[in-house]
Amino acid sequence: MSNHIVITYHYSLNYPGGGTRSCLEIADALYKLGHKVILVPVSSNAEQEPQSNSFQVIPAKPNKLRLHYLLDCILVAKTVKKILLEKQVDAVLSWSHEGALLPRLLKSQNVVFGMIAAHPSYIEWLNRKTDFKAIKHLTDKWFRWRPFKCADIVFVSSKYTQEEISTLFNVEKERIKITGRGINPIFSKVERSRTQTISNFIFYGSFAPAKGVFDAIAALGKVAAQGYTNWTLKLAGWGYEEEIKQSIGEHGIQNKVVLLGQLQPHELVRELEWANLAILPSRLESFGRAISEAQAAGLAVISYETGSIPEILEDGVTGWLVPVKRVDLLADAIVKAIENPEQTFHMGMVGRDRVTQRFTWERTAMAILEGIETAKQKSDRTKNTNLTKIWNNTIRNYSHK
Repeated sequence: MSNHIVITYHYSLNYPGGGTRSCLEIADALYKLGHKVILVPVSSNAEQEPQSNSFQVIPAKPNKLRLHYLLDCILVAKTVKKILLEKQVDAVLSWSHEGALLPRLLKSQNVVFGMIAAHPSYIEWLNRKTDFKAIKHLTDKWFRWRPFKCADIVFVSSKYTQEEISTLFNVEKERIKITGRGINPIFSKVERSRTQTISNFIFYGSFAPAKGVFDAIAALGKVAAQGYTNWTLKLAGWGYEEEIKQSIGEHGIQNKVVLLGQLQPHELVRELEWANLAILPSRLESFGRAISEAQAAGLAVISYETGSIPEILEDGVTGWLVPVKRVDLLADAIVKAIENPEQTFHMGMVGRDRVTQRFTWERTAMAILEGIETAKQKSDRTKNTNLTKIWNNTIRNYSHK
């Protein structure tokens, strides 16, 4: 049976990063399984939003007097309400704060409300430092945490995030479903052959400090100081470019690093084919999309043993994991990869096999559909139970007359 599913998103669908790509991929996978999808991004440029035969895009457009991004939930609720008046919708799935006003609206319409938990770490967000601690606590409680508590179903991509959501927000684990993330098949088609030297390194993704690019640079500075200088690092990503250049200079590896900027998927595939080692020491991950893509491309990966990363990268088998923030141990792992080219190649092949078997967008979409169906059935059982209670009370009251 075909479902009509609305997915809300807190940014434009042109916003860079794995979240946006995942949103589009999920919509496409649901469509391929025979379901109708409407995407509701928060966007002031409706004409520039992506067009596809797989989904319809109806943006929630902020007005010129936009007071605060958290209030985008008002615009999203109005947009979804209009959609509900025009179409029979089975479920609405939200990514973040933009869904804060949807639970009550959807409950009144008997529509499943789901949350897609994709933040790298909710514990980290909860504990982040601010000068406005009281305001942060109130806004987080209302706009960010309440939707999880009210959701009929919460979709997560790892056991790590499942535990976070359950522990932090007291959400029953039966309302949390692990869906994983798919990996685009273009990455597994990268040609890979043995090499006698491990000298082509790559880091890609956001250049935000939490993603580990500065740690990778510092570790390679230590590697160079040990006399290992026959290598090139390519950095593909966005943000913090001046800080990146400064860090490269401070670690004395100016002539060893190439900045590529933000890449399109087909450009990234070309660079992954060039590389023979991925250095991706992210400090926060709810899944690890870049790590999974690199493994699908047949690369051994060096990363941190934190968050969800150990769920997709096995230390000593598909790459190397070191304790978070231990830049010295990152450097040691890079040296191991350089000194053991055959082992490094084999790790990449094992990683490719594991990732391509475990992570597909079809499997992710199927898990989402199963979660929606489970939530529907639970809602029907609750409704029938309530109707039974009402009927029994009516009969009881009538019999006493």
